[in-house]
Amino acid sequence: MVVVSFILLGVLLVIVQTTLCMPTPVWWLAPDFSYVLVGYLAYRLDLVRSVIILFPLGCTLDVLSGTVLGLHSLLCFGGYFLLRFISSKLPVLESLYQIPLVATSFLAVNWCAHVVITAVDEELLLPWSWWRMLVRALLVALFALPLFRLFDAVRKFTQRSILPWNRLHLRTDNRRRRQG
Repeated sequence: MVVVSFILLGVLLVIVQTTLCMPTPVWWLAPDFSYVLVGYLAYRLDLVRSVIILFPLGCTLDVLSGTVLGLHSLLCFGGYFLLRFISSKLPVLESLYQIPLVATSFLAVNWCAHVVITAVDEELLLPWSWWRMLVRALLVALFALPLFRLFDAVRKFTQRSILPWNRLHLRTDNRRRRQG
């Protein structure tokens, strides 16, 4: 249930990101909600569930963004594994580094993807601009805390059982046997 709900939530975030927040695919003030979800998955869910969620998320981003096919899947999986690796090596409390690390990894992954794509074909992307990418990383950091809280609430809601057995008062014995 957690996987299905996060896939639906991820697709909804991608639709909002690509239709409402992005007038053009390369607009530099577009917040990257999907990368915040990538960061959340790297911190809170296991590998198998996260990969199952990231695959349709990356494919949907590739289709709706209109840029190079496979680029957003590369960004999602690259960011996920980078965050997962770095967070496993840090001895600091989780709450201190989550949001800055998501923003920093957003910069690193986008820069690496830009370098790789520029090496393949220089006409595919716009020239790199540090100040524009810093603004986008700041937007990722600003939206990370409210979205992390939303993701936590969705995760708690979906981890509950559909039939809460502790709320049902089932009697295991026969009522008539006790009266007699």
